Amino acid sequence: MADRSLVLAVATYFPDSYGGAERQARILAEALGRRGVTVTLVAPTLSRDVPLEEWTGFGRIVRKRVAAWPNLGGRNILSFLAWSLWVPWRLRGPEWRGVPVYVFHARLHALGPALAAWRNASPLLVKLGGGGEASEFAALRGKKFLYGRLVERLLRWRVDVFVANSKQIATELRTLGVAPARIAEFPNGVALPPLDDLHRAMAKRDGLGFIYAARLHPDKNVDVLYQAATALAAAGVTLRLRLVGDGPEKDRLAPREPAGSPVTFAGFVADVYPELQASDFFVCASQREGQSNALLEAMSAGVIPIVFRASGVAEVVAHGGNGFIVDAATPDAFAEAMRRALALSPARRREMSLAARGFAQDNIGIDAIAERTLAAIASVPPDPQARASLPVRSRLIEERGA
Repeated sequence: MADRSLVLAVATYFPDSYGGAERQARILAEALGRRGVTVTLVAPTLSRDVPLEEWTGFGRIVRKRVAAWPNLGGRNILSFLAWSLWVPWRLRGPEWRGVPVYVFHARLHALGPALAAWRNASPLLVKLGGGGEASEFAALRGKKFLYGRLVERLLRWRVDVFVANSKQIATELRTLGVAPARIAEFPNGVALPPLDDLHRAMAKRDGLGFIYAARLHPDKNVDVLYQAATALAAAGVTLRLRLVGDGPEKDRLAPREPAGSPVTFAGFVADVYPELQASDFFVCASQREGQSNALLEAMSAGVIPIVFRASGVAEVVAHGGNGFIVDAATPDAFAEAMRRALALSPARRREMSLAARGFAQDNIGIDAIAERTLAAIASVPPDPQARASLPVRSRLIEERGA
């Protein structure tokens, strides 16, 4: 790595958005900073008040002010073009030559950082954010105009290493002709709360608390959880469902809640761990995930997951061991899974909670993920000409298989 430096590019960042990718970028940058890597985090912003350059413990944040998110394209094409041209302009000069570029998600915003990496002869890594129905390559190909497909083809052929956080994503990359040498498989990471905090939280849990902590957006199927909880309550079952986060579903569902409802809305919280520590079970019915950061954070806090079988879930949740996998994203299926969870004995809940935390501690601590990120960067051949041969080989594989 050139002078132990790294460019980390994201589609959005705090304070414009508080999603899982933003949290993942921050804790990864902090973990890399602890290893002596200077991280320059590059992001667009819609805010008129946020500083365009901000120094941090891990390095700095550099922002480009835009009128609309670069990923939108379409009528917002000017923002996409402005961002795509600004990033290589901002990362110009000899100090950026050879500095690795790591992009979160293969969407339209990835073009600008990719152009900067190619011009600077820098290793280029892209972490995919979804598989199956949430495939980002499929989303690019589905854009109304040709540039979406062009960006998709450029990334497939020219990225040095794709980071796949689920087996489904890795399999889809190989199906697209991406050579195995260009795929690094490892999960997202989490900042592990202290074990003492977990033991104190477990002593206070009563086995009745469910939590969802992520965007309250229709594509997350929040309504499935809402209907499941209210149906159980109507049948006389005692439980609590805490919906943490902001989004259109909060605006739609919260006004419907009568006094005494089992469902409460926390809105946005800067630190989700106090909410997790007060809960027994994490529920999520989303069908469109890469690997859910919210799920990993819940497991790190010893909160037992009850989640739909989305991409990446089976790699972290052992059904009946450290959580429950639900095969249908319906209110009935989740109500049944929640009934089963409520019937667990205190001893069994404790076992499953410790198993969830144990998996997180052994596999997804952010410091371990930072080391695997550095190893993925180190796997890229230092010679740009040698790197160029890998995309050519993968393209030939694709064309022969077509």
